[in-house]
Amino acid sequence: MNVEYLNHDTDTDILTFDYSVSESLIAEIFISLWAIRDSAKKYAQTIENELIRTVSHGLLHCLGYNDKSEAEKMMMRKLEDEFIELFHVKPLTDV
Repeated sequence: MNVEYLNHDTDTDILTFDYSVSESLIAEIFISLWAIRDSAKKYAQTIENELIRTVSHGLLHCLGYNDKSEAEKMMMRKLEDEFIELFHVKPLTDV
């Protein structure tokens, strides 16, 4: 899907297609569970925590945030962390 729809020849954990209009959030989010599992291992998180981070990442894209530059990536990570706090999910320090 990444190649077909975004012309990216790389793996990804999430693809977000934002169809929102005005004040309504309308989107499709496709998540790769194998990529979530790999990221969870890489960042020493549970699959559940990494899934919440990934879903919040997709929603942030729908709200107009990008992650192309380093500054945008840092802002996105900060906002993901704030979103995760809403679920009372704390990143694990040792898994």
